Amino acid sequence: MDWHAVRRKVRTRGWARDVVAQVRAQYERWRLDLRIPGPDKPSAWTHHYFCDSDGAPLRFDVASPERHACTRCGRLYTGEPWDGAWRTRMHNQAAAQAQRAALLIRLAENASPAGRRIAAAKQAKVPWRVQAGDAGLITVGTSEKIRSPVAELERIFTAYDYQAYEPHGVHAGIGRVHPQSLDEAVWTVGMLRALRWAGDAATRDTVEAAATLARGVIDLLKPQVGAIHNIHCWLLAALAECAALLDDQPLLAWCRDSEHGIEAQIRQGFHPEGLWYEINPHYHYYTVAALLSYAEVGGLSDEARTRLARAIDAPPALAYSDGRLPAYGDGWARCFLGDFAPQAEAAWARLGPVDLGSYYADRRKNPVRLWFGNPDHADRNVVLPGRSSVAALVFGPDDLPAAQEPRRSFIWPEAGIGVLRSPHVRLAMRFGPDAGGHDHRDKLAVDVETATGWTSLDLGTSGYGSDFTTWLRSPRAHNLVVVDGARQPSHTGRLLDGSPRHLSAESAWDGHTFRRTVTITDTGWTDTYQARLDGEHDLEWIFHGDGAFQADETEPAELDAPWLRDTRRITGDRVEGHWPGSPRLTMPIPDGFHAYTATADGNPNGRPLGLILLRGRARQATFEATFEGNLLQ
Repeated sequence: MDWHAVRRKVRTRGWARDVVAQVRAQYERWRLDLRIPGPDKPSAWTHHYFCDSDGAPLRFDVASPERHACTRCGRLYTGEPWDGAWRTRMHNQAAAQAQRAALLIRLAENASPAGRRIAAAKQAKVPWRVQAGDAGLITVGTSEKIRSPVAELERIFTAYDYQAYEPHGVHAGIGRVHPQSLDEAVWTVGMLRALRWAGDAATRDTVEAAATLARGVIDLLKPQVGAIHNIHCWLLAALAECAALLDDQPLLAWCRDSEHGIEAQIRQGFHPEGLWYEINPHYHYYTVAALLSYAEVGGLSDEARTRLARAIDAPPALAYSDGRLPAYGDGWARCFLGDFAPQAEAAWARLGPVDLGSYYADRRKNPVRLWFGNPDHADRNVVLPGRSSVAALVFGPDDLPAAQEPRRSFIWPEAGIGVLRSPHVRLAMRFGPDAGGHDHRDKLAVDVETATGWTSLDLGTSGYGSDFTTWLRSPRAHNLVVVDGARQPSHTGRLLDGSPRHLSAESAWDGHTFRRTVTITDTGWTDTYQARLDGEHDLEWIFHGDGAFQADETEPAELDAPWLRDTRRITGDRVEGHWPGSPRLTMPIPDGFHAYTATADGNPNGRPLGLILLRGRARQATFEATFEGNLLQ
């Protein structure tokens, strides 16, 4: 790590000084607020830390370990598993604080390791001590206001008696400090990165505590590696950090070259076009963060480096005009290119020049984020324009390069995604292989943006422990034809044909065949969806978008469909109307079908969500929708 170059950035670049100022402010805040949960109570899955009513996250209040309110509706949650999820968040803050301390140690210009330790000793006039606090938390003694970053690092590492935390787990393996192997690995990477960054400025007690932690993590995590998956990429990154600390070269080689090692993860896990097989951008970049974390201490083949660089350059092609990325599958609803700029910054240093400029094209503001530092979910974060991450400070170039090229139409046959673009419309359809456990089973679903700002977005998901996620994962939450109200089984669709303005794909299972063809026209687009079934079944054609759908003629109606409300039946033999700001929809209603309008929650951009639903029973049906007009800004 070239810390001289980092200090030069701070001297010569205003954005770098702003990042350091916010890191220092967060460091001072958490020096007082950090309370490390002890081993007497287990941590719990952070996906429980979401509201059942509306899917919004609960408020992480450092002063309230036993009361947790929804950030949107205010609903209060007490007891487990929410208390345990709060403890998990606090453990993450310990790893984040360790990295802040290490960064401040390294930014102390012209200070040798010995000089830094002497300065720390002079500053800490009253020895700090660890003591048991309320609710099983570990706090500090009276000298907390004068701890130096070197002492803060020691305080955090020596507070953990790793073997005293009982192994426990849910959904993703076993952890000790954390509720599963995945969270344990991410936390370990943050902790041991901090020690590596601090170098020989760390005290002997800090290093000994870290070595004990690393040995325990190896025993816990190594037996759990066994698949091509984002979780296992993080396990390998954590094990590589442990191997680097302990100078365990055989383990480091195993992390790279074993059956499910890093080279296999990159070779088998990414589609040739550059997208991780789980498809949604959140898990794509989550995996990339793990692989780049590994790359800080472990080597990569030339082929792996090329594939990983492609994983940075590919996703901007999916983005909407404002930099939003589609939340396919279990992706988070608010997902923007700028959120993943730290991965692109780190890739610049580890892999060579990548399309870094595209990650800043939307000009959004973001809180300062550590790389990879378990994001700070608490309040009082200051947002900065442009480059606002420690990754930019430590890994990125002094100045941003320009974005490589404008976004165009494309088809990725292996990943199974096509995006059609015109000056007025961006329309995507997905048809590829199953994406594993995070797939919403929605082959042939489409998502749309028009130049007026109207969108029909994939709704993504909320916390997996939230009841609201049941709706977001349901087939009616997607622009699909649904059979018997059920999710599709796991299967792979296929591309039929495509061009920059036309895309046709097929999806088949259990004797049913579906074909969808979308074509961009000069005034909008057309969407033809054909269903051929093995017998008569209940069918529903569903399309949703921003705002309530305004049909020309409707009447009150009851519709048995959970999560939908304000239902009305469209009278007549065709659908005619529009969403506010959308093109006008014209669509014949097939014989034996009825058309309904409804509203629901969960639109990622926060706007009301309006639906059109055609329902009937048939052996075959063709749905022909024409979206036309109102495309100019």
